[in-house]
Amino acid sequence: MNRYIAQKQITEIAKHAAMIVICLVTLFPILWILAQSLKGYFDTIAVPPRIFFTPVLDNFRHVLQRRGFLQALSDSLIVALGSSMLGLFLGTPCGYALARIRFRGSDTVGFFLLITRMVSPIVIIIPLNRLFAVFGLMDSHTGLILAHTFINIGLVVWMMRGYFGDIPESLEEAARIDGCSTVTAFWRVALPTAAPGLAASGIFCFLFSWNEFMFALTLTSRAVHTSPVFISSEFIGYLAVEWGLLSASGMLIVLPMLIFVVAIQKNLIRGLTMGAVK
Repeated sequence: MNRYIAQKQITEIAKHAAMIVICLVTLFPILWILAQSLKGYFDTIAVPPRIFFTPVLDNFRHVLQRRGFLQALSDSLIVALGSSMLGLFLGTPCGYALARIRFRGSDTVGFFLLITRMVSPIVIIIPLNRLFAVFGLMDSHTGLILAHTFINIGLVVWMMRGYFGDIPESLEEAARIDGCSTVTAFWRVALPTAAPGLAASGIFCFLFSWNEFMFALTLTSRAVHTSPVFISSEFIGYLAVEWGLLSASGMLIVLPMLIFVVAIQKNLIRGLTMGAVK
Protein backbone atom coordinates (compact mmCIF):
# COMPACT_ATOMS: atom_id res chain seq x y z
CA MET A 1 0.00 0.00 0.00
CA ASN A 2 2.77 2.40 1.00
CA ARG A 3 4.64 1.52 -2.19
CA TYR A 4 1.57 2.31 -4.28
CA ILE A 5 1.15 5.69 -2.55
CA ALA A 6 4.82 6.50 -3.10
CA GLN A 7 4.59 5.65 -6.82
CA LYS A 8 1.49 7.82 -7.13
CA GLN A 9 3.24 10.74 -5.44
CA ILE A 10 6.28 10.36 -7.69
CA THR A 11 4.02 10.34 -10.75
CA GLU A 12 2.24 13.51 -9.62
CA ILE A 13 5.56 15.25 -8.92
CA ALA A 14 6.83 14.26 -12.36
CA LYS A 15 3.65 15.60 -14.01
CA HIS A 16 3.91 18.93 -12.21
CA ALA A 17 7.63 19.19 -12.99
CA ALA A 18 6.91 18.52 -16.67
CA MET A 19 4.18 21.19 -16.72
CA ILE A 20 6.51 23.72 -15.08
CA VAL A 21 9.24 23.00 -17.64
CA ILE A 22 6.77 23.34 -20.54
CA CYS A 23 5.43 26.63 -19.15
CA LEU A 24 8.96 28.02 -18.72
CA VAL A 25 9.95 27.02 -22.25
CA THR A 26 6.75 28.56 -23.64
CA LEU A 27 7.05 31.80 -21.66
CA PHE A 28 10.82 32.20 -22.08
CA PRO A 29 10.65 34.37 -25.25
CA ILE A 30 8.12 36.72 -23.66
CA LEU A 31 10.10 36.91 -20.40
CA TRP A 32 13.30 37.56 -22.36
CA ILE A 33 11.72 40.40 -24.36
CA LEU A 34 10.31 41.85 -21.12
CA ALA A 35 13.77 41.74 -19.53
CA GLN A 36 15.35 43.40 -22.56
CA SER A 37 12.73 46.13 -22.53
CA LEU A 38 13.61 46.99 -18.91
CA LYS A 39 17.37 47.19 -19.50
CA GLY A 40 19.46 50.24 -20.23
CA TYR A 41 21.28 50.54 -23.55
CA PHE A 42 24.60 49.02 -22.42
CA ASP A 43 22.82 46.20 -20.59
CA THR A 44 20.98 45.19 -23.79
CA ILE A 45 24.22 44.79 -25.77
CA ALA A 46 26.30 43.23 -22.99
CA VAL A 47 28.08 39.94 -23.80
CA PRO A 48 27.36 37.61 -22.08
CA PRO A 49 23.79 38.81 -21.39
CA ARG A 50 23.29 40.31 -17.96
CA ILE A 51 20.75 38.46 -15.84
CA PHE A 52 20.92 40.91 -12.95
CA PHE A 53 20.41 44.58 -13.81
CA THR A 54 18.66 47.74 -12.63
CA PRO A 55 15.24 47.98 -14.33
CA VAL A 56 14.41 51.22 -16.11
CA LEU A 57 11.34 52.43 -17.99
CA ASP A 58 13.17 54.70 -20.41
CA ASN A 59 12.59 52.37 -23.37
CA PHE A 60 8.81 52.44 -22.94
CA ARG A 61 8.82 56.24 -22.59
CA HIS A 62 10.90 56.68 -25.74
CA VAL A 63 8.71 54.29 -27.73
CA LEU A 64 5.47 56.00 -26.70
CA GLN A 65 7.00 59.36 -27.56
CA ARG A 66 8.29 58.13 -30.93
CA ARG A 67 6.40 59.80 -33.74
CA GLY A 68 4.11 57.39 -35.57
CA PHE A 69 3.97 54.58 -32.99
CA LEU A 70 0.47 55.29 -31.70
CA GLN A 71 -0.72 55.82 -35.27
CA ALA A 72 0.71 52.40 -36.17
CA LEU A 73 -1.26 50.82 -33.33
CA SER A 74 -4.37 52.59 -34.60
CA ASP A 75 -3.78 51.31 -38.15
CA SER A 76 -3.31 47.75 -36.85
CA LEU A 77 -6.54 47.99 -34.85
CA ILE A 78 -8.52 49.32 -37.83
CA VAL A 79 -7.23 46.62 -40.17
CA ALA A 80 -7.63 43.79 -37.65
CA LEU A 81 -11.19 44.76 -36.70
CA GLY A 82 -12.20 45.40 -40.31
CA SER A 83 -10.81 42.14 -41.68
CA SER A 84 -12.27 40.13 -38.77
CA MET A 85 -15.76 41.57 -39.24
CA LEU A 86 -15.64 41.21 -43.02
CA GLY A 87 -14.31 37.66 -42.74
CA LEU A 88 -17.13 36.67 -40.38
CA PHE A 89 -19.73 38.42 -42.54
CA LEU A 90 -18.66 36.56 -45.68
CA GLY A 91 -17.44 33.29 -44.22
CA THR A 92 -20.26 32.47 -41.78
CA PRO A 93 -23.05 32.07 -44.41
CA CYS A 94 -20.67 30.05 -46.58
CA GLY A 95 -19.85 27.73 -43.68
CA TYR A 96 -23.55 27.33 -42.95
CA ALA A 97 -24.28 26.48 -46.59
CA LEU A 98 -21.52 23.85 -46.68
CA ALA A 99 -22.81 22.33 -43.44
CA ARG A 100 -26.47 22.16 -44.47
CA ILE A 101 -26.47 21.81 -48.27
CA ARG A 102 -24.92 18.58 -49.47
CA PHE A 103 -23.91 18.46 -53.12
CA ARG A 104 -21.27 16.76 -55.21
CA GLY A 105 -17.94 18.36 -54.45
CA SER A 106 -19.01 20.15 -51.26
CA ASP A 107 -16.11 18.61 -49.33
CA THR A 108 -13.74 19.66 -52.10
CA VAL A 109 -15.01 23.23 -51.93
CA GLY A 110 -14.49 23.34 -48.17
CA PHE A 111 -10.99 21.90 -48.48
CA PHE A 112 -10.10 24.33 -51.25
CA LEU A 113 -11.14 27.26 -49.06
CA LEU A 114 -9.00 25.88 -46.23
CA ILE A 115 -6.01 25.64 -48.58
CA THR A 116 -6.15 29.41 -49.05
CA ARG A 117 -5.10 29.73 -45.39
CA MET A 118 -2.19 27.34 -45.96
CA VAL A 119 -0.79 29.20 -48.96
CA SER A 120 2.25 31.30 -48.14
CA PRO A 121 1.61 35.05 -48.59
CA ILE A 122 4.71 35.34 -50.79
CA VAL A 123 2.96 33.22 -53.45
CA ILE A 124 0.10 35.68 -53.98
CA ILE A 125 1.72 38.95 -52.97
CA ILE A 126 2.78 39.92 -56.54
CA PRO A 127 -0.62 39.39 -58.22
CA LEU A 128 -2.32 41.16 -55.31
CA ASN A 129 0.12 44.04 -55.65
CA ARG A 130 -0.64 44.47 -59.35
CA LEU A 131 -4.39 44.09 -58.81
CA PHE A 132 -4.50 46.62 -55.98
CA ALA A 133 -2.43 49.07 -58.06
CA VAL A 134 -5.01 48.88 -60.86
CA PHE A 135 -7.95 49.54 -58.51
CA GLY A 136 -6.16 52.18 -56.41
CA LEU A 137 -6.11 50.11 -53.21
CA MET A 138 -2.38 50.35 -52.52
CA ASP A 139 -1.35 51.94 -49.23
CA SER A 140 -4.90 52.05 -47.85
CA HIS A 141 -6.82 50.51 -44.98
CA THR A 142 -9.37 49.10 -47.42
CA GLY A 143 -6.77 47.27 -49.48
CA LEU A 144 -5.05 45.74 -46.45
CA ILE A 145 -8.42 44.73 -44.94
CA LEU A 146 -9.31 42.93 -48.19
CA ALA A 147 -5.91 41.19 -48.27
CA HIS A 148 -6.22 39.99 -44.68
CA THR A 149 -9.79 38.89 -45.33
CA PHE A 150 -8.55 36.76 -48.21
CA ILE A 151 -6.21 34.79 -45.96
CA ASN A 152 -8.69 34.56 -43.05
CA ILE A 153 -11.95 33.70 -44.80
CA GLY A 154 -10.94 30.08 -45.44
CA LEU A 155 -10.37 29.58 -41.72
CA VAL A 156 -13.74 31.15 -40.89
CA VAL A 157 -15.58 28.95 -43.40
CA TRP A 158 -13.90 25.78 -42.17
CA MET A 159 -14.46 26.50 -38.49
CA MET A 160 -18.06 27.67 -38.88
CA ARG A 161 -18.87 24.67 -41.05
CA GLY A 162 -17.87 22.45 -38.14
CA TYR A 163 -19.88 24.47 -35.62
CA PHE A 164 -23.03 24.50 -37.74
CA GLY A 165 -22.59 20.80 -38.48
CA ASP A 166 -22.76 20.08 -34.73
CA ILE A 167 -26.05 21.96 -34.33
CA PRO A 168 -29.05 19.59 -34.68
CA GLU A 169 -31.03 20.33 -37.82
CA SER A 170 -34.21 19.61 -35.85
CA LEU A 171 -33.92 23.07 -34.25
CA GLU A 172 -34.14 24.77 -37.62
CA GLU A 173 -36.85 22.38 -38.82
CA ALA A 174 -38.94 23.33 -35.78
CA ALA A 175 -38.44 26.99 -36.66
CA ARG A 176 -39.58 26.37 -40.24
CA ILE A 177 -42.70 24.58 -38.96
CA ASP A 178 -43.46 27.72 -36.96
CA GLY A 179 -43.35 29.73 -40.17
CA CYS A 180 -39.71 30.82 -40.41
CA SER A 181 -37.97 30.87 -43.76
CA THR A 182 -34.51 29.36 -44.24
CA VAL A 183 -32.88 32.76 -43.84
CA THR A 184 -34.92 33.56 -40.73
CA ALA A 185 -34.10 30.16 -39.20
CA PHE A 186 -30.43 30.78 -39.86
CA TRP A 187 -30.58 34.26 -38.33
CA ARG A 188 -32.73 33.47 -35.28
CA VAL A 189 -31.75 29.88 -34.49
CA ALA A 190 -28.49 28.70 -36.02
CA LEU A 191 -26.50 31.90 -35.63
CA PRO A 192 -27.22 32.51 -31.90
CA THR A 193 -26.55 28.84 -31.16
CA ALA A 194 -23.16 29.09 -32.88
CA ALA A 195 -22.21 32.30 -31.04
CA PRO A 196 -19.20 30.69 -29.24
CA GLY A 197 -17.93 29.52 -32.62
CA LEU A 198 -18.33 33.01 -34.03
CA ALA A 199 -16.36 34.42 -31.11
CA ALA A 200 -13.54 31.89 -31.54
CA SER A 201 -13.33 32.45 -35.30
CA GLY A 202 -13.36 36.22 -34.89
CA ILE A 203 -10.61 36.09 -32.27
CA PHE A 204 -8.36 33.98 -34.49
CA CYS A 205 -8.94 36.32 -37.44
CA PHE A 206 -8.12 39.31 -35.27
CA LEU A 207 -4.91 37.75 -33.94
CA PHE A 208 -3.72 36.67 -37.40
CA SER A 209 -4.41 40.12 -38.81
CA TRP A 210 -2.81 41.93 -35.86
CA ASN A 211 0.43 39.95 -36.25
CA GLU A 212 0.54 39.81 -40.08
CA PHE A 213 3.69 41.29 -41.60
CA MET A 214 4.21 40.34 -45.27
CA PHE A 215 1.04 41.87 -46.75
CA ALA A 216 1.38 44.97 -44.57
CA LEU A 217 5.00 45.43 -45.66
CA THR A 218 4.28 45.01 -49.38
CA LEU A 219 0.88 46.63 -49.83
CA THR A 220 1.47 49.75 -47.71
CA SER A 221 4.12 52.46 -47.70
CA ARG A 222 3.42 55.85 -46.09
CA ALA A 223 -0.29 56.42 -45.45
CA VAL A 224 -0.75 53.16 -43.54
CA HIS A 225 1.77 51.57 -41.18
CA THR A 226 0.76 48.59 -39.07
CA SER A 227 2.68 48.05 -35.86
CA PRO A 228 4.85 45.07 -37.05
CA VAL A 229 5.98 47.09 -40.09
CA PHE A 230 6.59 50.20 -38.01
CA ILE A 231 8.86 48.57 -35.43
CA SER A 232 10.80 46.64 -38.10
CA SER A 233 11.58 49.84 -40.00
CA GLU A 234 11.97 52.18 -37.03
CA PHE A 235 14.16 50.23 -34.61
CA ILE A 236 16.13 47.93 -36.92
CA GLY A 237 18.79 49.92 -38.74
CA TYR A 238 21.47 49.12 -41.27
CA LEU A 239 24.32 49.25 -38.77
CA ALA A 240 22.62 48.56 -35.44
CA VAL A 241 19.47 47.29 -33.76
CA GLU A 242 17.96 49.24 -30.89
CA TRP A 243 17.23 46.17 -28.80
CA GLY A 244 15.76 48.01 -25.84
CA LEU A 245 13.33 50.06 -27.92
CA LEU A 246 12.52 47.08 -30.14
CA SER A 247 11.71 44.92 -27.10
CA ALA A 248 9.66 47.67 -25.45
CA SER A 249 7.60 48.22 -28.60
CA GLY A 250 7.14 44.47 -28.93
CA MET A 251 5.81 44.26 -25.38
CA LEU A 252 3.43 47.18 -26.00
CA ILE A 253 2.09 45.34 -29.06
CA VAL A 254 1.86 41.90 -27.46
CA LEU A 255 0.55 42.94 -24.03
CA PRO A 256 -2.97 44.00 -25.14
CA MET A 257 -3.38 40.71 -26.98
CA LEU A 258 -2.22 38.69 -23.96
CA ILE A 259 -4.64 40.51 -21.66
CA PHE A 260 -7.44 40.10 -24.20
CA VAL A 261 -6.86 36.35 -24.67
CA VAL A 262 -6.59 35.73 -20.92
CA ALA A 263 -9.80 37.70 -20.33
CA ILE A 264 -11.83 35.70 -22.88
CA GLN A 265 -10.06 32.35 -22.56
CA LYS A 266 -13.18 30.61 -21.18
CA ASN A 267 -15.29 31.70 -24.15
CA LEU A 268 -12.43 30.84 -26.51
CA ILE A 269 -12.08 27.32 -25.13
CA ARG A 270 -15.86 26.90 -25.23
CA GLY A 271 -15.89 27.92 -28.86
CA LEU A 272 -13.01 25.61 -29.79
CA THR A 273 -14.52 22.61 -28.03
CA MET A 274 -18.13 23.27 -29.03
CA GLY A 275 -19.74 20.05 -30.20
CA ALA A 276 -16.84 17.87 -29.06
CA VAL A 277 -18.99 16.26 -26.37
CA LYS A 278 -22.67 15.63 -27.06
